[in-house]
Formats: sequence, C-alpha cells, structure tokens
Amino acid sequence: MQYNQPILMPSLGNNSMQVFGVVGWKNNGKTTLVERLISQLTTMGYKVSSVKHAHHNVDIDEPGRDSYRHRAAGAIETLVATDQRWALMHELRGDPEPSLEQLSSLFSPCDIVIVEGYKGSPHPKLEVVRNLNKRGFLAHQMPNIVAMATDKDDLDIELPKLDINNIEQVANFVLLHTGLIVDSATPATHTNDCYSPNQQLILASTAWQRMQVQVESAITSQQTRANLWLPLDQCMNCRLAADLITTYDNPRFDNVAVDGYAFNYEHLSRTQDFTLPLMAAEANAGGSAKLTLQAGHCIRVLTGARMPAGADTVVMQEDVTIDNNCVSFAKDCKAHGNWRPQGEDVKAGDIIIHRGQQIRPQDIGLAAAAGHGQLNVYEKVNVALFSTGNEVYELGEELPEDGIYDVNRHLLKALLTSLHCEVTDLGILADDYDTLRAALDAASANHQLIITSGGASTGSHDHVAAVLGDIGEVHGWRLAIKPGRPLAFGKVGKAFFLGLPGNPVAANVCTLMFGQPLIRALSGGGWQRPKFYPQKLGFEVKKKTGRREWLRVFQERQDNGEILLKRSASHGSGILTSMTRADGLVELDETTSSVSKNSLVDFIPFASFGMGDA
Repeated sequence: MQYNQPILMPSLGNNSMQVFGVVGWKNNGKTTLVERLISQLTTMGYKVSSVKHAHHNVDIDEPGRDSYRHRAAGAIETLVATDQRWALMHELRGDPEPSLEQLSSLFSPCDIVIVEGYKGSPHPKLEVVRNLNKRGFLAHQMPNIVAMATDKDDLDIELPKLDINNIEQVANFVLLHTGLIVDSATPATHTNDCYSPNQQLILASTAWQRMQVQVESAITSQQTRANLWLPLDQCMNCRLAADLITTYDNPRFDNVAVDGYAFNYEHLSRTQDFTLPLMAAEANAGGSAKLTLQAGHCIRVLTGARMPAGADTVVMQEDVTIDNNCVSFAKDCKAHGNWRPQGEDVKAGDIIIHRGQQIRPQDIGLAAAAGHGQLNVYEKVNVALFSTGNEVYELGEELPEDGIYDVNRHLLKALLTSLHCEVTDLGILADDYDTLRAALDAASANHQLIITSGGASTGSHDHVAAVLGDIGEVHGWRLAIKPGRPLAFGKVGKAFFLGLPGNPVAANVCTLMFGQPLIRALSGGGWQRPKFYPQKLGFEVKKKTGRREWLRVFQERQDNGEILLKRSASHGSGILTSMTRADGLVELDETTSSVSKNSLVDFIPFASFGMGDA
C-alpha cells in the first residue's frame, strides 16, 4: 500500500488538520484524559479525530464474522460498511508498520487529530503524570513534549503544568499551541494600525476565549505566583494563595446556644410532671471546669458554656418555671435542642477557604475563628496606566481651544482601584517614540498589566502603535460590540497589554467586560466573566443582530414595589452621565434583535465591581 506524506502542522486556513499527542507511563490516565479532551473539543465546536497506538496485536473483528472470514481467506484490505459507520482493516502481513505521518493521510478532513501513543513521532505532546515513575519523566527523553498534565503541585520540571482535572484548561492549551486559536489580526506596527478599519469584526466571545487561553497559558507556565503573608486585618479583598485549613474543630467542644437549663431528655420524659431538681453548679462561658450532669437533674447553663457531660437538651430560661429549687419544663419542649455539637461548623483538617478566593469580611471572621492571625495571599495585580496625545491635558492646566482634559486616565485609575489593583500612574506620556519605548520597557519589567486607551492608532504624531510593534506582541481587534469596537490585547515583555477605546463610556464598559476577567485571572482567582442577575426591563429595546450590546441602566422601584430597569433619555455612547446615573449594565447578545418591556434580562450591577451601592 502506498501512503502519502502529509505535513503534520499546517495552517487551519488550508483546511488541514493539526496533530497533538498524549503520552505517559502506564496507568497514569492517558486514555481517560484523551476521552475527556475529545469530548471537550467537540463541545467547543471542533471536528476531532483520534489515533490509538497499541504495542500488542489488536483485532477489532471477531472470529466467525463474515469480515473475519474474508480476512482469514487472504484479503489484504476488508471494508465493513453500514448506514452508521464504516471501518477499513488493512493486513500488514509482514510489511513494516506505517508511521503516524503515513497514517495521517487516511483521515478525512478535520480540525485536529488527538494521538494516544506514538511517543517517537515529532508532533507536539503533553505528558500525563498522576503517579511518579522511577524512570523519570518522558519529557526528559522527548523534546516534543510541550506541557505536563498532572494533579501534582511539585513536579520538578521546567514545562507548563496543566491541571489534569481542569479539562477546559487542557483543551485551551492544546488549541493555542496548535494554532486553532490564533489572532488573525496583524500585530500593531507603524505600518498597520492595530485598530485598522479593514479588519473583520470579531465576536466578543472570540475575544474572551483568546484572552483566556493566552492568560491561562502564561499563568500555567509560571513556576510560582508572587505571594506574601499579611496580618489577617490587612487581607480584605486579597486572594488566598493556598487553601486555608483549620487545625481544630469549630466549635472546639459541645457548647450551649442559649441561656437556660440543660438536662438529659430521656430523664425528663420519665417524670410525670416534667419537673427536674436543679443542681447547685452553673456552666458558664470561659469556665474551665468540665461539669457532669447528675442523673435525674438539670443544671443552669449560659450561652457559650461547655455542654455538661450527660446532658443532651437545653431549654431557654424564658420557657421554664422555677419553684422550690426545681425546674418545670413544657411537655412539648424540643428534644436535643439549643446546643452546638463539636465540629458542627468545620472539623479539623477541613478546607475553610479555598485558594483563589477573594477575602471578604465573613472570610476574615471564619479565619479568625480558626485561629489564623495571618494569611498567605497573592500580591495584588500591579497595573501601569498611561495616557498619550498632544491634545490631552492634565487637570488644572489651561486648555487650548482644541485641548481636552485627561478623563480616561483618572476614570480608569479609580476603576482599577475598585477592582483591587495596585495602580502605577505614568501620567501623560510625550508622544514621541523614544519616550514611549522607554516607559513601556520599564513598565513591562515590573508590572503584570499595562493599560492605555485610545492611543494605539497610527497618526503621524502617534507612536504607541510603532512601539508596540517593535517590542510587543499586541493584536488589535475590531469587536462586534457596543459601546466600543477597537480593543488591543497581547504582551509587552512579561506584562500583558490592554488597549481600550478612547471614548470614556466605551473605555469604562470594556474595562468591566474585558479587563475585569483578565485582572481576576492574573490575581489568582481564575478566568471568570462578571456574574449576571435576571431582572425585568422597564422599556422596549430594538438592536442590530450580530453584535453584543451593554445598556447603561438604573433601578427604579414602582408603586407596586416591583423594581424595573430604566435608562436615561440621553444614552448615547458619548454621554458620560449615562454611566454616572446608572446602577449597572444589561447585556444583550448577538442573536437578540428586540426585547419587550417587562422581559427578564441579564443585569450586571456596578456594585459587584465595588462601584457604588448594592
């Protein structure tokens, strides 16, 4: 049989397939990962084929079947076909085993072929590691292994480490590495505007996916993320760098929930008048003595006290009658009530706050209850922010007729602060190449993120795009969104770069919709879009399909108590007061053409970003 020799890593634009492999020592879960990866890629809309390489004689046929008899009679190839599938079996009969490169020519067109095995073939692979092998990592022997898929945090190898249990992360890495997710836009240079009008519009979902893949890939490849120990009272809004585990039960012992009287319910039920004699002792909070209930008696207890041994019920002091040193209880009093068993809330060894969680006041309280006076947290995302443009002036300066105040820098600085970033304000940078390059070079060395707005065009006096083209890998997109359209994203040195629209409303909205998930991921919280809440719309909307829109709305309580979402009479993209009067955003996706009044819509309150009242 003659085999064609395909190119294994062609571009998707040629309708050719990409090839990516999964390898690993035996019993590490390769097949399970391949199965989940195929399912995930298929769910994401990719056409997937697979190869399984076996080291022993495998026969998918069965003795006695017609096809088996054909083969046994000497047929070199036997094709079995039904209305559901067909299978071609080729007998080598002593011929050399074909290579993966040769076998690839047999596939129908697809987006990607996932290969299990074929360790020696030159296609890129990830190594699965669940159980450490005494022979070491395959990656030390095979240069084509580009990442590790593992559930271990301490693999001693300089390769990206993917969470084997996070199949979305694994799939995104594979797509990025094979080029199935790439930026079709040309990187910003002085000859190709990164906001070039000749680019096709990109869906917001595509931009989110590309950003997520690039950010998660960069984070995964890092050995560590900067973290530090802070006193508990300074940890508000930080993200936890390691799971917080309690070392003892909470409550630490059985304790009383109310002021009242403790007794054994079985002893009480044996009495005729539901009356028990009162012990002379009293259990109170902070008392060191471990009291034991005398059989057939009750004992006075106070909130927080250790539950006396032998007692299993507490009744509030308001619900009893005391006479002649005896306590009478209601016959319908609740058995086993009003006390907290040891470990009811959390038990020793429990994870009480998970890594990546943003610390809230209630988390501070829980950590304090567990005795943690300091927490290991990630450093806040440090952002360099700048403006540029000869027409932009600082507040307090006298404006010429064609000048404007630097609105966006001040707006974005406040917004980034509300998103819990550490912001370095670089000010208004002179619009010349050398100044901008020096500033961006310096900022990229000690910041995780660089942000500007409206300055990546290629006018004769605007050098931002030229600098980005020379020292960065930044792509400009024209997004199918409103407000906004131009967005630049990529890297400058080690820092990510986000170029926002110049319109203040669009810059604000795009920071929330695109910047916030980016900042969340960089801060250790994982990529996640803002949360939506269903709420009724108080007006009718008509829009173009094919683009995603965010409406600025405010909440208004009606006479019947119902809350409806309304918007100002002036709500154009250039109306900044449409943001100041708003309580949040309503998102309408690309398929929506109209929304009737009183329909439920997706509402994103500004309060969820730390902007204004809830």
